[in-house]
Amino acid sequence: MKYKFLNKLNRRNFSLLLLIFFLLEFNLFIVYGIAKKDKDVSGFSKKTEIKGDESVSYHFSNNIHFEIDTEVFTELKIKYNERIENREVSMDIKNDNPISLDIKVERSMENFGYSKNPNAPQQGSIQLRSEYRCIYRIKSNSSIDKIKITFKKDSEYGLNTYTEYSIALYEEDDDSWELLETEEVSDNSEIYLKSSISELDKDTEYYITIYEVSYFSYILIISSIILAFAILSVVVIISKKDYFQYLRTRSTSIQKGAHRLTLEEVLENENRNKIIDLILDEPGIHFNELLRKSELAPGNLVWHLDILETYKVIGKKRIGNYIAYFPYYQKNPISNLDLKLSKSKLTLDILEMIEKEPGIWNSVITKRKKVDHKTIHYHIKKLIDLKLVIIKKEGRRKKIYPNFDSDYFKSSLTID
Repeated sequence: MKYKFLNKLNRRNFSLLLLIFFLLEFNLFIVYGIAKKDKDVSGFSKKTEIKGDESVSYHFSNNIHFEIDTEVFTELKIKYNERIENREVSMDIKNDNPISLDIKVERSMENFGYSKNPNAPQQGSIQLRSEYRCIYRIKSNSSIDKIKITFKKDSEYGLNTYTEYSIALYEEDDDSWELLETEEVSDNSEIYLKSSISELDKDTEYYITIYEVSYFSYILIISSIILAFAILSVVVIISKKDYFQYLRTRSTSIQKGAHRLTLEEVLENENRNKIIDLILDEPGIHFNELLRKSELAPGNLVWHLDILETYKVIGKKRIGNYIAYFPYYQKNPISNLDLKLSKSKLTLDILEMIEKEPGIWNSVITKRKKVDHKTIHYHIKKLIDLKLVIIKKEGRRKKIYPNFDSDYFKSSLTID
């Protein structure tokens, strides 16, 4: 009797366990069914909210598929260019805090308002190309720990199965696209390209596309063009008005020799003005080019150049077989930086901040200055162009350091 009772009890317990297991499985099935959603979107844009630990796949017009899997509450705004078709991507968001994510998808960087395309990525002397014609711009109101990106490698979605690809990233203060470490994985006979981006700053635009790892050679650049760019890279071009103001206010000793002109008489002459314009526009221009563009007789050009050199309005330097002419600066080719920087207190403030905290980055400066990040980007770009700061990548951060090797930091920048 005792064993029958225990047997009955065990059978009941077993039945109860089966029921509990069934309910748990059913509940898991429901949860899973809620987490994985497929939604058709009429048109090319969607604005919605996604709960944490939820995955949603959106099917837009023109056979466009976008899937997002997020750990946190996400306000999503996504918009495709209507000319885009047959594209697919999925994004997996890893983060601690809720975010507002703005994604815009265009066919080219020009559609994002870029007048000049960023340089294509390269491997050694080989430049890559992209025929994908689909660029994703990601921007968030909060920093994001990590985004995993997956593309389905399928000809239906613009990716040839037999072509090698790499996912590429462009950040708004870069010069060129950066190839991300891209993994090609197979899943149930389907192939995917996978990569990830870590430490995304808030209010910063990140662009993602795909480049083919198939190559074409660079066109060789002739030495004269290299020389011209090398010269331009060390000379800061200022306006003629600012330059004349600098010439009038400096206290430079001038040995006039046979010339008996005042500085105003030197600067007012029409032919000399033409020469000054050419040199300010093209620092490093050589004699033959000046002769051609000024349309002066050789002897006349030599005479005016001699006057301008005597009064230290221009300087010259032999480069190879040529004599190159520059605007005259007392100490070095960029000692006029104070003329440029004095016009912008914000630029000077940012430079001072970088000097005090080497390794600071864009978003920190933006937060402290309480200025739009694009404005900060503009001023940092100016400092980079003036070779006053340099950028070093450390992880996903682009840290900014003073360029203490520049002539600006080596001199007092006082105009004698």
